Amino acid sequence: MKVLVTGYSGFLGAILCKNLPRKFEVQKVNLRDLPEKKTNYFNNFLDRFIEADVIVNCAANLKPKTKNDIFINEDFPIILLNHLKKKEKNPLFIHISSINVLIDERKDFYTITKKKAEKNLENQNITIIRLPLVYEKKDNIIQPSGNFKQIDNYLKLNFLPIFPMIFPGHIHYPVEINKISNFIEKIITNKNKERIIYNIAGNKKKSLWDLFQEMADYKNKKVLKINFKIFDKVLPNIFKNFLIKNSSVIQQLIVIDHTEYKEKKEYL
Repeated sequence: MKVLVTGYSGFLGAILCKNLPRKFEVQKVNLRDLPEKKTNYFNNFLDRFIEADVIVNCAANLKPKTKNDIFINEDFPIILLNHLKKKEKNPLFIHISSINVLIDERKDFYTITKKKAEKNLENQNITIIRLPLVYEKKDNIIQPSGNFKQIDNYLKLNFLPIFPMIFPGHIHYPVEINKISNFIEKIITNKNKERIIYNIAGNKKKSLWDLFQEMADYKNKKVLKINFKIFDKVLPNIFKNFLIKNSSVIQQLIVIDHTEYKEKKEYL
């Protein structure tokens, strides 16, 4: 079975390209090489997907700025599916989305683009996987990969005797990335082409502070808890909206609970 992975240089894409070749033939496509749209070169690029039995669309820009970034996040998946239909191809299509789309407080540009992508795909018989916060563990130790590179770099500042950290930060059901890889492998093996959405969740609720504390403890670093709960309660809405629309680091000043949604959770 031929599995084609987009976004192979990203966190999940790289893990899939490491794990899936044990069972499947895996090919990689880099969407950074996208030609100009509405050209023969663009159609030829889309033709690279024709022979795939399975397509796993991991490609996404976490901080979309350019028109191409937005196009990859929002429009590329549906354009690719429409192209495949014209070629009378019907691969198993797995689209990687974000649990953020279910959280009303998430109004950053990345989340907006992921919502628009799902809107574009709402009538398609595909599998959508909405991911929560994802981390990697080896020997039961959180690794400096994905979103945790910044925390690891921070804890490497040896001139600091103590490391201040916001409490609690965002709240999540975080999941170890290899569990997600194994879950996707099962989906591929089952070959179910009906429309289905999975809201992925870990089995334990954790805040950013909890994960930071775990990494700091392993490195024997002293930490200083800066409690922003009170700040969050008294902050005017105009400032909250400003923080919500900005980077994820600034967002941690307000508490956004990514676990309180009504849709069914798929616990890993």
